[in-house]
Amino acid sequence: MGSLQSDVHDEDPQIHPLHLTPFDELPNKKRVWPSDPNSREEGLGRLVLLTRDVVASAAATSIRSGRRVNLGWELNKLEVANFGRLPCKHEIVGLLDGAAFDDIYTFNPQQSSQWDGLRHFSQPDPTEREPDKRVFYGGVTNHEIMDPTNHRIGLQYWAKEGICGRGVLLDYVSYAEKRGIEYSTFSDHSIPLSVLLEIAREENLTFKRGDILFVRVGVTKEWDTRMTAEDKNAYATAKTPQHAGVEGTEEMLRWLWDSGFSAVASDAISFEVYPAKKSFPRGEGEPEVEGLFMHEYLLAGWGMPIGELFDLDALSEMCKRESRWEFFVASSPFNMKGGVSSPPNCIAIF
Repeated sequence: MGSLQSDVHDEDPQIHPLHLTPFDELPNKKRVWPSDPNSREEGLGRLVLLTRDVVASAAATSIRSGRRVNLGWELNKLEVANFGRLPCKHEIVGLLDGAAFDDIYTFNPQQSSQWDGLRHFSQPDPTEREPDKRVFYGGVTNHEIMDPTNHRIGLQYWAKEGICGRGVLLDYVSYAEKRGIEYSTFSDHSIPLSVLLEIAREENLTFKRGDILFVRVGVTKEWDTRMTAEDKNAYATAKTPQHAGVEGTEEMLRWLWDSGFSAVASDAISFEVYPAKKSFPRGEGEPEVEGLFMHEYLLAGWGMPIGELFDLDALSEMCKRESRWEFFVASSPFNMKGGVSSPPNCIAIF
């Protein structure tokens, strides 16, 4: 009998040495593109760190109580958004004279909880002929993205294997509340690496290669409990919206890379503070630290998924209940060839 063709990989391919190289030894910190075009490894990007052994170990050590938490915000949030994005439209249509129903969804995944795929954001690649040229992960061009027959670095690579492994939560909202730090998530409030490391120490967290990092900043909580309709409309119409998030600095990039994270996510709108800042202050008498735009490194440079607008409030409560800030993550992005972004369809299992 002939064998059936399958997308299942019985053995994990070797992780390319570049993915294991220390940050300061990378030949190009902004372009870790070690894989062949249109290959599984290129399509996975930094998710190649989620090997079978890594996933199996995460399940064996993180799943204990069987409690589960959904990390997806409602699809109809943000009900008003910036950047000209349209809210989710949900229709229910009848079949067979009302004996059955279907529903029709029309939505932009960037409107609510989403993974930014590798086709979402690019980095500069200027030439004399094209000074404004930009490229995506692996050197993919916007012409390739717009070609409906070209599916390079599309969501289908993530969908085939899922984003599964050990999740870790750094709960900045709880940290700030305990210290009386007041801020709006719709501001340029930024979280330095030193604070993230302090939170990790308080939570007794140590990181492992392949971890999926979650940082709770507080957008969903503020949107649902503090903002009025007028506040939401003011944000949606702002020409220069501001988003709180982690600092965009080289020291943050070094930590994210050397810690071996396979993906990062938060309940913030852009994970990192937005717009990107030119510099960040330090202690009195110390020079400011230069800022940068991490999306260009994480997505276009490293192939690292960025999760945004995840609902982390219930996750925070479950972590406190379990007295641990690590858990198993099972996320199934849309199986869309050439897809740009996707709802996370994500569950945390304790």
